[in-house]
Amino acid sequence: MWWDPYNLFRGSEFCAFWRDHLQGERSLLFIVGHGFDPRVLGPLREIVGARADVPRYCVALDMADCYETDEAASALRRANAEGLAALFPGDALEVRRLTPADADGIRNISRNAVVALADVIGGADRFSDVVLDISALPRLVYLTLLNQLLAGFVARTESAPLASRPNLHVVYAEAAPIDAAIVKKEVDVDLAPIQNLSIRLDEEASLSWPVIWFPVLAEDVSEQLVRIWEQINPDDVCPVLPIQSADPRRADNIIRDLGELVFDRFAIDPRDIIHATEWNPFQLYRSLLGAMARYEETLRFFGGARFVLSPLSSKSLSIGCLLACFEKRWRGSRTALRVGMAHVETRRYEAAALELTTLAQPISLWLTGGCYATESQQAAVFTGKEP
Repeated sequence: MWWDPYNLFRGSEFCAFWRDHLQGERSLLFIVGHGFDPRVLGPLREIVGARADVPRYCVALDMADCYETDEAASALRRANAEGLAALFPGDALEVRRLTPADADGIRNISRNAVVALADVIGGADRFSDVVLDISALPRLVYLTLLNQLLAGFVARTESAPLASRPNLHVVYAEAAPIDAAIVKKEVDVDLAPIQNLSIRLDEEASLSWPVIWFPVLAEDVSEQLVRIWEQINPDDVCPVLPIQSADPRRADNIIRDLGELVFDRFAIDPRDIIHATEWNPFQLYRSLLGAMARYEETLRFFGGARFVLSPLSSKSLSIGCLLACFEKRWRGSRTALRVGMAHVETRRYEAAALELTTLAQPISLWLTGGCYATESQQAAVFTGKEP
């Protein structure tokens, strides 16, 4: 596994890590959402406050033209815009507006996000560290951008594939109550195209291969689950149930709400449920890779297998799905394996029910960079010579 061991810092460890990491010569590129989620400024303030004199540049992606929101969300967006301007004064902040390519712009969000930030991602090697803050980015956008960054940074054929220059970090503030309080309406009918992450289920070469579906469960996602299930027609379903959440009864509440759908309509055996720690994406990443490996062994008789992942829960668990999908696509057998994501997007978000006093725990993931280098590569940093 590429991310074993892994580097995760949460709570007080978040602040301690960034204070230590920003010593020496550093320059930071931030990619953030210019959105309404009240958690976006927390991790950014901690990082900038750890060392305010470090050169930094921020690109904020504004998606107001792509999603509809209520007045509460619009007010939060304006407050976040003021906060970003204070953290990145003058020319240090660039806001890029994501404009729909046509009247049905929801279908092009993933591709448009890649196009809008292509030059930023392509020129990221000018910085020592790239920080993707996913706190105020919709799932469809941050999964697309992280996959794009990993594709550019991970050297898949090298002995230390994650030892990239620059370092890549993902930061966010996790709070399940805030996720649940953001009301999602107008769920799209069709699967949303995810740039370089979608899976073709009509491919002739793999039509006879069984489809295994890994949906990550959450509150109020029954409509999304049904629409994905109807379109991918899975042969087997292994749902992911969040555990060890800030709300100790969250898993019970999810089963209470979705139990009839999951156990009756989808006919899921309780033994097939994967339990995932809410705040640790790497635990789910390992569990998904292990489950896919066991299915591969079992389904060899059919010639191959198709794995479909649907992250519908928290940011942590969505990142865990992305890491498992990314690694399996690049390290799995190209002749006997297809891996991708199936997601339906929401067109409207409402924030009137948000409790701004809810505490959010900052989390930082160090996904590629110097911490994954071999001893010879690390020695080269000090000598200035190639390993």
